[in-house]
Amino acid sequence: MSTESSSLRARLGAGAWYGYVALVALFFLTPLFSLVIASFYDGRFFSIVDYEFSLDWYRAALTSGSIRSAFMNTIRISVPVTILSTIIGTAGAIAYTRYEFPWQEQFKLLALLPIFFPLILLGLGMSMWSSVIGLGYGIVPAIIGELVWISPIVMFVVSITALGIDPNVEEAARDLGADTITLYREVTLPLIKDGVVSGAIFAFVLSWNNYYIVSFLSGAQSTITTWIHGRMTQGFTPVVPAVASLIFYVSILLVVVAFVVEFRDERN
Repeated sequence: MSTESSSLRARLGAGAWYGYVALVALFFLTPLFSLVIASFYDGRFFSIVDYEFSLDWYRAALTSGSIRSAFMNTIRISVPVTILSTIIGTAGAIAYTRYEFPWQEQFKLLALLPIFFPLILLGLGMSMWSSVIGLGYGIVPAIIGELVWISPIVMFVVSITALGIDPNVEEAARDLGADTITLYREVTLPLIKDGVVSGAIFAFVLSWNNYYIVSFLSGAQSTITTWIHGRMTQGFTPVVPAVASLIFYVSILLVVVAFVVEFRDERN
């Protein structure tokens, strides 16, 4: 009886825990699901009572010249940011996890410091810095501004994988005559490749969805997020949920890919 009672309590406890997790997930995802539902509504003013499914607003979004321009500007920023932040973040992760040097912990804190700043303050500071040095505003300043914020995040993601590498593997490669370049190319980078891929995916997602930094630094160049904000300040239009949903679809797809890569890395 006691065994059955404890088993029942265990099942009830597990059920309560999973129920709690489901409620938390529902709380966070409800606004996004509401946005997706609204994007398929055939009408200018959303209503549950006479809801009719339609793809008209997606067609309008995909054929709009201003949205296409904003999308291309977002790509022009996100792709270089992904590549550069992956290189910078991976280099920082290797330096922190594979070497010992003075002020190592201070280096980590300094490198990760931009993550803890509110994005609106970081964007404002970068805007002032860009103006003072004469860099101006546009695609290039927006790329630099996002690198300041995203590179530390990539470093953090890659460091998680790099810390799991047995240092004896690299030491054995050196004993067998591998130089630094060969060591990185044949040993270190293959071992942390899943972390690098995950970091790159997160970098693209964060850059793709960023608003505060690009709003301060992109100037007249509109991105998807600044376009959405600009249209909402002029009054609601049903095409906005469609554009926002497209961003959500891309983001959720890339996040799923990142989690699959991480899960595969853990199983291996």
